[in-house]
Amino acid sequence: MSLLRTSLIGGISLSSLHFFWVILLASGFAQSALDFIFKLHMLSSPFQVQAFDLGLAMGLIGITFLIGCFYGALFFLLKNKLSS
Repeated sequence: MSLLRTSLIGGISLSSLHFFWVILLASGFAQSALDFIFKLHMLSSPFQVQAFDLGLAMGLIGITFLIGCFYGALFFLLKNKLSS
């Protein structure tokens, strides 16, 4: 496996979770999903979902993709260093 491939896998993995969140936001189900998750943890939700904004949604997906790529690259480098 290459550095680029591992980085892309990390980026796609992390950003796909946030893409699902964006879908929930756009469809109007985010608040009920958030309330449900807090309820499962026996917590009251202090958070209120804001109106959907495409620019912010794209920023969220882009930033989480870059963070995932960084951690994918870090994983690759550590794996190669430790397996030597």
